[in-house]
Amino acid sequence: MKERIGFVAIGQAGGNIGRLFEKKGFPVLHVNTSQEDLDTLDDVKFIYHITGGEGCNKDRHKAKQLVIDDFDNIAQEIDLKLNTDIVYVIFASGGGTGSGAGPMLMDLLIDEKKIVGAITILPGTKESIKAQINSYECFSELIEIQGSASVLVLDNEKGEKLSLNEELVEVYQDFIEIPEKHKSIKGNIDKAEMEETMKTHGMAVMVKAKEAGSVGLIKALHETSLAPIESDGTVKYIALSSKGEIEVADIEKVVGIPLDTFQTYNEEATVCMISGLSYPKTRLNAIYQKIKDNQDMIIKNLKATSEMKLNADVNFLTGLSAHSPKQPKDDKPKSKRDIMSKYFKG
Repeated sequence: MKERIGFVAIGQAGGNIGRLFEKKGFPVLHVNTSQEDLDTLDDVKFIYHITGGEGCNKDRHKAKQLVIDDFDNIAQEIDLKLNTDIVYVIFASGGGTGSGAGPMLMDLLIDEKKIVGAITILPGTKESIKAQINSYECFSELIEIQGSASVLVLDNEKGEKLSLNEELVEVYQDFIEIPEKHKSIKGNIDKAEMEETMKTHGMAVMVKAKEAGSVGLIKALHETSLAPIESDGTVKYIALSSKGEIEVADIEKVVGIPLDTFQTYNEEATVCMISGLSYPKTRLNAIYQKIKDNQDMIIKNLKATSEMKLNADVNFLTGLSAHSPKQPKDDKPKSKRDIMSKYFKG
């Protein structure tokens, strides 16, 4: 399975996670607008410095423009370095390079007929207002992307950042090894079922539970370092290798009733992926509210200094009338120009 899955790690936060995947044997291309950030990755194989980039300093608009100007070269690097069936784009939603470039790059790669998912990161509640604004804007774009594969959402509110990264990569590795390592006369999961689960549009959650049975898995779902599962019952697939007997009906009470469940067994720990979930509306609403609560302070600062300017595409002061990001539109872009134009407002 490792040969079928590749990662494009964008920005510093993406690079931190990408490096961990590379150590596990996955192909990874590290992309950044900052050569200084790339220079810290002295133990990785493939890096690409976006032409003209000198870092983005949390400026999403700058990152988008740099990707547009250099997209042909970026796409060529991905084709040369990642000959895989699935590509995951890794980026922090609250940063600059990754937040600005991540969703648009996904959209452009999907237009190139690639299967593209994402691993992204929500900022903790104590992170800066700019990080909250960037994250909300990033998810507003991410949710609109049609045809993306699964999206894993790390939540920095759940703990120390580097530890959360390591936990995710460990669970991901355990999950994709299920077809090779976990076999049972009671049932198996094949690679096609694994890929179907991973290619499914929407948010996904991966967990590992050492405690056997349904209780252990439900506890792991509640304690995951990923964004919490919404209680709206939206779910498509459950794929799990269970330690002990797990009643799928018990899990359905927590996540909803899936279209299908793929299950096998092992004696070490329960490993599970649930895909086709709703995006984390509760956390995004909290981010929105924090921005609104600080709106007066932001306006005051904007008036106080001419040097401080928010990105032209950050329009929460006038444009965020709903309490959650916009839902996907039905119309499909007809050209790369159409795709790119979606990411510039005003």
